[in-house]
Amino acid sequence: MGGLGKHWLLGSALAETLLFSGCLLGWNSLSPILLEHGVLFSDCDPDGAQSHNNGDWGAPLTAPVADTDNGSSQKPLPAVCTLQEQGLNLGFVLGSLFLGATLLPLQILLGYTQLRTVRQTGGALVSVGCLMVGCACTNPHGLSLLLPWALVLLGVGGSCILFTSLMLPLYIGNNEWLYSSMVMGCFTASATVFTLMKVAYNAGVPFVPLLVGYGALSCAMFLNGFFCWGLEQNGEEKKSKYSIQLQLTCCGTGQKAAEKSAWDRESLKYKFETSLRDRERILSRRKKLHFKRPEEPSSPLLRSSLLSPVFVLHLLSDSLLQTWLHFYISSLNLWLQSALYSSLFGALQMVGLFSAPLISILLHRQKETNKGATSKGRLLIGFILQILTAAGFGTACLIQSLGVQVVGFVLHVVTRSSTFILSSALYSCVFPRSHFGALLGIHTCCSALVTVFQHPLFLLLTGPLEGNPFWIHATFLGFCSLSLSVPLSVWIGQRRRRHVSQPIMLQRIRARPSIHTPI
Repeated sequence: MGGLGKHWLLGSALAETLLFSGCLLGWNSLSPILLEHGVLFSDCDPDGAQSHNNGDWGAPLTAPVADTDNGSSQKPLPAVCTLQEQGLNLGFVLGSLFLGATLLPLQILLGYTQLRTVRQTGGALVSVGCLMVGCACTNPHGLSLLLPWALVLLGVGGSCILFTSLMLPLYIGNNEWLYSSMVMGCFTASATVFTLMKVAYNAGVPFVPLLVGYGALSCAMFLNGFFCWGLEQNGEEKKSKYSIQLQLTCCGTGQKAAEKSAWDRESLKYKFETSLRDRERILSRRKKLHFKRPEEPSSPLLRSSLLSPVFVLHLLSDSLLQTWLHFYISSLNLWLQSALYSSLFGALQMVGLFSAPLISILLHRQKETNKGATSKGRLLIGFILQILTAAGFGTACLIQSLGVQVVGFVLHVVTRSSTFILSSALYSCVFPRSHFGALLGIHTCCSALVTVFQHPLFLLLTGPLEGNPFWIHATFLGFCSLSLSVPLSVWIGQRRRRHVSQPIMLQRIRARPSIHTPI
């Protein structure tokens, strides 16, 4: 593949990731449109439908934006019921679950399918998902139940697109860390798509044609994959860092037996026994040749990495952080009753295009001789910055001021764009290289499963808490201190290995014979 083809693949992959991979995370812009169209409204009592009433929490937020600069008041939110909001939130929970949990099955299927097939499947799922959402909006009384399935398809399709974009440099021989961070930045900024649709919808453009056109645009990605993604991975790089090799016990035993017989056929012992009749002329009694297959160096078990304190603590803290961020997205419209600030939150998702590459530049800034120590030092700095950013985001959530909430929007985007990059850097720096793909896949899948608990939190918010998320954000902010244990564990492990290696080096130096020692 020529240079122009590689640049086209990389550029088009970034554009497609920006347009289609994480559009589901723009839920704060999509849910008001679905509420206005009456999706999942059939279970509600028309007389019981009411506007949002958030008590004392919502009043200070809505007061500054009740009037615009021209003196005209903004359009009030449509009347909704709690059951409708909870049903829509359940659909978002399912979609975000499959958006994260699909990465592990894709890693397993990597050795059995082509990258182009996964890419085209993702584009097709996005198209079908958009069509199903359009059908639900056209006939909300009869086809509202299509919405959860449509959001699941959007989640799976977005995960396929994100995974193939991350895998692309490994196939074309351009494995650069900066490109992976740009992919994650595009994934974070992809939430802006539904914000643009909401702006066009508020301007008078019908929503269903917008959605159908967006789904038709993903068909162009399908055609691009058909003509340009005919890629095959090299035999030497068959086991890439993102792949997970699964092997059954019976298959592993048969493969070992086949490898042993192949070694015996090609070994010197077999050649001597078949070609030389008189072995006594070559082998004497004093000289014995042992034709033994060299033993491969034993690699550490994956179980030891999965049970290590660093992995367990990072998985727990990152799962709580992901649940917090997704809950913030799903509950934003309950207390931020302003279309202007809700659209501003969606537009600020574009900050991820810059924050993700900057974080990668911080982690891979220099190449020095002691790469392990320098990378771990920068990794600790990256984790500390993420903890400070998450703490600032949580503090902003507790302050009832729209100006502070804008700062919280930015901190939310920076925190969300840094989670995957820091996890990848942690697993590549601290753990064995052969465990990277399995650890990353298990981490992503488990953290996505934990985010399901955002739905009970949403039920608690719309029920006993009456729309006041203060105590939920305060609890998550308290749990944020658990993230400090991850860099602390890495630092303790680094010092422990350093203290263990120093006596071994001293013993080797003392055991070395002197030049003047008689032999």
